[in-house]
Amino acid sequence: MAVDARWEEAAEVNRYIIDSFGADEGSQNRLGKALTELGQLENAKTAYDASLTINPMNPVARKNSAKLESLMNAKEALKGGPVKVDLNLFVEEMGKTTTTTLRAAADDVCSKVAPGDVAELRVEGDGVEMDTVRGVRVGSLEPKLARRLIKFIQGGNRYQAGVTSCEGSTVKVIVRETYQDPKFAGKPSFPIVRKREVEFRPYSRESLVTRDAEAYPSDEDELDEEPVARAVAIDLDEDEGMHEVEDEEPEVDFADEEAIAAEEEEDADE
Repeated sequence: MAVDARWEEAAEVNRYIIDSFGADEGSQNRLGKALTELGQLENAKTAYDASLTINPMNPVARKNSAKLESLMNAKEALKGGPVKVDLNLFVEEMGKTTTTTLRAAADDVCSKVAPGDVAELRVEGDGVEMDTVRGVRVGSLEPKLARRLIKFIQGGNRYQAGVTSCEGSTVKVIVRETYQDPKFAGKPSFPIVRKREVEFRPYSRESLVTRDAEAYPSDEDELDEEPVARAVAIDLDEDEGMHEVEDEEPEVDFADEEAIAAEEEEDADE
C-alpha cells in the first residue's frame, strides 16, 4: 500500500494490527510514516513516540520523531496529496541516470526531506533547482551538470529526481531521464564514463627474490626440445648405478658339484 501511495489504507491496516496484536515497533513506525504522508503530523509523532516507548533506541522512530518536531515548531505543513513512488527512479541506468550531491542546501533541509522523497527539476537562470513534489526546496545541481541538462530540458527532455540520502546539510540525489525527445535520440543525458583497465603489476619483497636461482623450464620449453635428446637424457639417468646383465645363462661346472656332494656323503658316514 505504501509503494502505491495508498496512505489512508496503510494507516487503517496498521491501526488494525496494533489493536489486534498489540503495539510493536514496526507497526508504529509504519503508521507514523502513513500519517506523515497524509499531513497528520501530530498523530504521526504520537505513533513514532509510541515506538520509542517500546524501544528508545529505535533509529527510525528517533529520526522521524525529531524531524516532525522540527516541522511542527516551524509551522511547516506538507503540501499536496499522496505521491506514488516509482521504484525504477532509484535504479541506476547507464546514460539515463546520474547521482550527485546538491549545492546550496539549507542547514535544516534534512528535517523536511528524507531518503525516498521524489523531487522535480526547475530551471532558474543558468542553474537548475530541485524541489520536492510538496514544494520544499532541496538544493541546486552543480553548475557543470546543470548547464548540460538545461540544453536537454529546453529541447524537450523530461527528468525526475529522488533523494537517496540526507544527513545534516548534505543531500545526495539520483536524477533520471523520464522522457527523451526524438531529436535527442541516441544521445545520453549523462556522460558514460568507462573505467580504464589497470594493468596488474605484481610486486614482491627484494629479500624473497633469489637472483642466482635457475629458472625451471616450462612445459612449452620442454615440448620444444628434440624427442631424441629427451630420450637420451632419460636413459642416462635410469642407467646410472646399474650393472650390465647378459642375456645368456652362465656356464655351470657340474663336475665340481658332484665332488662336493661326494665329500658331504663321506663326512656323513664318518
